Amino acid sequence: MTIRRKIIDDTFTLAVLFLATGAFQSFLVDPADPKSATDGSTFLQLVWFVVYVCVVFRLIPHYRQVIALVRANRCLFLLVLLAVFSIVWSQDPSLTLRRGVALLATTLIGIDFAIRYSVRDQLRLLCIVLGLVVSLGIVAQLFFPSLIPTSDFDVEAWHGVVAFKGNFAKIVVLANAAVLCRARRSLMDYLLVAVLTLVALALIVAAHSAEALVITVAMLVLFGTSGALRWKPKLLTLATIAGLVMAIPASYVALHNLDSLTAMVGRDATFTGRRTIWPLALSSIARSPIHGYGYSAFWEASSSQAERIREEVKWTAPHAHNGYIDLTLELGLAGLLLFGGASIIAVRRAIQVVRTNLGHEAMWPLMYLALTFFYQFTESSIVVGNTIFWILFVTVSFALARMNSIYEMGPALEIQYIRTDSSLPGHAHV
Repeated sequence: MTIRRKIIDDTFTLAVLFLATGAFQSFLVDPADPKSATDGSTFLQLVWFVVYVCVVFRLIPHYRQVIALVRANRCLFLLVLLAVFSIVWSQDPSLTLRRGVALLATTLIGIDFAIRYSVRDQLRLLCIVLGLVVSLGIVAQLFFPSLIPTSDFDVEAWHGVVAFKGNFAKIVVLANAAVLCRARRSLMDYLLVAVLTLVALALIVAAHSAEALVITVAMLVLFGTSGALRWKPKLLTLATIAGLVMAIPASYVALHNLDSLTAMVGRDATFTGRRTIWPLALSSIARSPIHGYGYSAFWEASSSQAERIREEVKWTAPHAHNGYIDLTLELGLAGLLLFGGASIIAVRRAIQVVRTNLGHEAMWPLMYLALTFFYQFTESSIVVGNTIFWILFVTVSFALARMNSIYEMGPALEIQYIRTDSSLPGHAHV
């Protein structure tokens, strides 16, 4: 690949990732307006259409790799197809079709990212984009606090250059996870990571996001204890059992002292009204448990089931604030099981990568999957098109499939994929 071609590829990828963060898009779409949130922006739709076409042309020369990787990630791809074909039973077929096609096209973007770049290069580009979004957010909050439109009720909370404080905090958490997994070659690198982690914690506090704070601490613990995954199988099994033995009584105590624990992070025991939504959403799931109400269709404005929930909770809930519940509402237990299957397969492969590689970059897939797992408990589903979080979930899943195949050819080749060039011999044989 020539230097000029590489610059063009990197520039395109950086632009797509930046677009997928949602930065500055509240100028074009008001997320507080149901009609605006549903219809979207014509300009953004046109931009994403151009991106889709470019990605398809970028993938055509690699079609054998794409087919092989799809076969290795059947659960994930079946989930995407289920979303598209849910127009058959959707409450709003036109919306489901539009969002389903966007999800499929975004999946192709994630595949392109996984095929085109090594894990090290993925992290490099990701850190550039997220660093830019976070830096622009700091500048906007310090010097132009009223510039970026927001719909948050908490006017004092930082929301950066995105619409909501929770989204800004989530991007900060993602950026911190990516920084933790970058390669370090000197003491200065370690000091820089420590400083950036402290900055991330400060920004999360400024965003008033208790969820992001808890998840960041969990990610730091996971990163710090990841070395245990390289222990011998018997020792690792004993450690896992010991951890479960301690976790069960700890969970029992936490549930019986929920008011005190949530108060410590500035929240009430209902998780800001979410626990009142969840039982009502579960009752709706019980009415259509197998295939749900159609992808992206349950919470749209004309949904009678969603309106029933909104009347009960007495506020305009945009979603269930739980990704697992939202996914089941949209695609039923079939969708939830496919997402669970795709996640379990990816986690198993990610643990294998950590066990066979010593570098920090080997931790990235597991760190991102853990971040996704934790955030699904308090945020809407990650299975959403045109977002950086779905792009990265697909990228991580497909990169792990490639690493799993390459490792069978020789551990040295797997290390090469993580750190250098993703174009390796035999890469199509997944």
